Amino acid sequence: MRQASYCEVHLPSLGRYTSQAERYISWQSRTPCRIFRVRQLIFLRRFILYMDFGVVLPSSLSVKRIIECAKLADEVGIDFLLLTDHYMTPTSNETVEAWTILASLATETERIRLGTCVTPIPFRPPPLLAKVVATVDQLSNGRAILGVGAGWYRPEFEAYSSWVDGKVRVAKTREGIELIRKLWTSDKPVDFDGEYYKVTGSVLEPKPVQKPHPPLWFGTTGAYMLKLAARYADGWVPPVPGVSMDIYRTVLEQLRGDSSRRRAIKLTFNGTLEELGENLPSFVNMGFDGAILARTPPEALPKAIRRLAIEIARKYRSP
Repeated sequence: MRQASYCEVHLPSLGRYTSQAERYISWQSRTPCRIFRVRQLIFLRRFILYMDFGVVLPSSLSVKRIIECAKLADEVGIDFLLLTDHYMTPTSNETVEAWTILASLATETERIRLGTCVTPIPFRPPPLLAKVVATVDQLSNGRAILGVGAGWYRPEFEAYSSWVDGKVRVAKTREGIELIRKLWTSDKPVDFDGEYYKVTGSVLEPKPVQKPHPPLWFGTTGAYMLKLAARYADGWVPPVPGVSMDIYRTVLEQLRGDSSRRRAIKLTFNGTLEELGENLPSFVNMGFDGAILARTPPEALPKAIRRLAIEIARKYRSP
């Protein structure tokens, strides 16, 4: 009974390995031999404890600090680094252009994946964004991540783009994603006649390194955007300020609950270093497979990144 309870708790976190684990456990459970039980636990630990660890940085940091943190995170083995993508925010209008500095970081780092948390798709023309992300993917040799959002800060849109109501922004996000994916994957010139975006004979070359395309990580909690995430997302990231456990459970149900359409969508949670250490076991049991260091003062970032790699990530990657 203890074995069955253990499996029931942890199997949801195995993602695409779930069926393989179930077959293995079914076979092993037919024998009382202790060595097989030990092997079973080793098998489970091997997959359950495979977590990705990342860092999210605000685009209001200085260029020097962002480069320092990115190079350090790459050096100590952090899996991904995300930048917020804002030109203006309620707390600061002094920001760097996220995709421009990500292009620079692509040449300054070797292994760490690089992306945004998140890019508001209606903010830029989708063909332009598709070209920018494809270039970063080329520069990084296949390490770009496009964070996907619909945007929320009205003054930023009114200053640099155009503001529309929430339903239209969601519709533009859906249409923008479809156009971006076509540009990334089509071998022929793209014609697109949408309600909000239209292109004729658009050619995007060179294509992104990643196939079929760079991953789309949604950062949203709204009902309509979660429906889009269920259809298009390769991953989900929480807003930088964090969300409640009820919202985490809602996301889990929306993106992993329906086994008939379940895909390998990476689910992450975020927190300070102390919050990650305290909450990680619970999120692993729920089925989350990524943890993000967030809400850390700029002066504390280098130390926190090192501690994340040494004190937390290493435990969840031990053989």
